[in-house]
Amino acid sequence: MAASDVTHKPLTADDTASIVAAGSARGDGGSAERYRPLPTGTHGLDPEIVKADQCERLRGALIELIARKGYPSVRILDLAKLAHVSQPTFYSLFSDKEELFLSAYDEIAQRTARTVMSAYEADGPGDQRLSGAMHAFADLAVAEPDAMSLLMLGAFGAGPRALERRRRTLDALEARILASRDGAPARGKADLTVKVIIGGIREVSSARLREGREGELPGLVEELAAWATSYPRKVPPGLGAPALTRGEACAAQASPRARRAEGRLPSGRSDLPRQLIVKSQRERIVDATAAIVAEKGLAGLTIPEIARRANVSNQTFYSIYASKHDAHLGAQKVGLHQALQITAEAYQAYEHDWPRAVAAGLGALIAYLTSEPAHAHLILVDTFASSPEAIEIRSAALRGFAVYLQPGYQLAREGATVPAIAAEAVAGGVVQVLHHYIENACIAQLPEAAPQLIYMALTPFLGPRAAAKAARASKQPAPAPA
Repeated sequence: MAASDVTHKPLTADDTASIVAAGSARGDGGSAERYRPLPTGTHGLDPEIVKADQCERLRGALIELIARKGYPSVRILDLAKLAHVSQPTFYSLFSDKEELFLSAYDEIAQRTARTVMSAYEADGPGDQRLSGAMHAFADLAVAEPDAMSLLMLGAFGAGPRALERRRRTLDALEARILASRDGAPARGKADLTVKVIIGGIREVSSARLREGREGELPGLVEELAAWATSYPRKVPPGLGAPALTRGEACAAQASPRARRAEGRLPSGRSDLPRQLIVKSQRERIVDATAAIVAEKGLAGLTIPEIARRANVSNQTFYSIYASKHDAHLGAQKVGLHQALQITAEAYQAYEHDWPRAVAAGLGALIAYLTSEPAHAHLILVDTFASSPEAIEIRSAALRGFAVYLQPGYQLAREGATVPAIAAEAVAGGVVQVLHHYIENACIAQLPEAAPQLIYMALTPFLGPRAAAKAARASKQPAPAPA
């Protein structure tokens, strides 16, 4: 039934109460109850209320179907059937599935922000308010895991508009929290504390939601709050990060490895070993895949385009990868493996001095990302539009980075108790900052942000004073490893 089919009569207070009760009843039962439509025929309900009810049912149906079978597999027919609306009614409300998705995402984001910020802006000490806000989010995650998963992870295959909406949502939440903090960084500098905290909480929460372990989140709130409050409200002097202007041209120069990979081996018969030829072809395919995704997004990734840029035939492509999806996952694995290897080598060179080792590892990681901008974009930004497999590869790498923070528990300052969640949260927070610079096309500014990131990584373990000292020391040339 379309909204235009309704006979309009003024609503009474009893009518409104009945509608609210009906909506509440739908939320408490199974699918039949959740999507039970309002009465049909000449019922005197305001057309706008009928329309709002239909939209609510369609948004709920979309969230449920995405969780059940993934965004690309959801059809308008499926949505209409589950929500108990006709297809003509669907098209009278939304132009297509993407518009419905954006509407559902906005509704979840706004409701979550209201709930979380209401707790955060309540009266009381800052630590208590932060804990209250985290408890509010954890309760939402337990009550509505599918909706919170959509908010935190997005929907694979939903497209660039969905990613942009996700970015705007996180930016708005960060801005509200920043506005409640004391002071401001020096002109032209940024305080990344809130971004690290939100990023860490988001990564910890996303991992549990993705694995169906959302029930753990309420029990992690106090640990997360203790981790978050280990950071002072202001970054120490001299550790400000570069402030970004969105869209500012900050492209980095490609590495010598990337430039060498662009070359093509001699065509025709060759005396080169077959293994070397295949290695070169695979590397060119990986680099071409990363470059295309960085430029055009996953929607622009096609096998003919990969083959053309990699200077290989379609037949050669299929001899190495079965599909463009496999090529994308292959490129992601290569990029993350290189990032982990480079980080590990730098860390291990100073393993006898853990703060310096962390600084060296982070510095090496940032140097790699700035020299491989296409791979950096693919492994840290484009993953969220890809697939569950891509998210799992990313999560495994994140766990690998967190391992290098484990010695911090033994080195914690005397009398301090470091929350068990700290290493996981720090790794997530640092990755979110890297994501931020790369997504905003300011990857070349990351080296300037490195000292503050080192400070953020060390503070929960060493305390702010020792962490700041180590971060400032990282600006000096490192001595040769012992």
